[in-house]
Amino acid sequence: MTAEAAFVPIRAALAEAADYWVCTVRADGRPHTVPVWGVWWRDSLVFSTVGGSVKARNLRGNARASVHLSSAQEVVILDGTAAEVTDEAELAEIGALFDAKYAGGAAGSYDLVTARQHGMAICAVRAEVVRQWTSDDMFRSRRFSFAADGSLSLAEAGLPAVAEQVA
Repeated sequence: MTAEAAFVPIRAALAEAADYWVCTVRADGRPHTVPVWGVWWRDSLVFSTVGGSVKARNLRGNARASVHLSSAQEVVILDGTAAEVTDEAELAEIGALFDAKYAGGAAGSYDLVTARQHGMAICAVRAEVVRQWTSDDMFRSRRFSFAADGSLSLAEAGLPAVAEQVA
């Protein structure tokens, strides 16, 4: 199976999740983790936040972030670099994704252009590495790596001897 084919259900899980946990790092090195709503866009998790929030300040000082889904049984963890989305056409595109996902298609509910003008930060955490495993096969995991050109590679790891001893 190709890395791209193996990533299809992971991409779907990232797109369909209702909420996400975002972990950033404060200037003094302490972690800061919060739940957010978000959308999957161009291999990035996008969320909005008040421009002066802890997570926005953290990302401006250190753009590295981890994002994970809420399930401990179907684990998906994304590590990447965040950037603020400022292009109005991209903000409109992302807003339409939020509308479809959270507002039942109510056009204009997520007017991110106006929100940004009023101090909101729209952050996109670009996937660099995505790790995945399930609780029923926790001794095997997958690690998807995204190259700068967008290509995807897959590494699988497992401890079959340990898994057999536990069974």
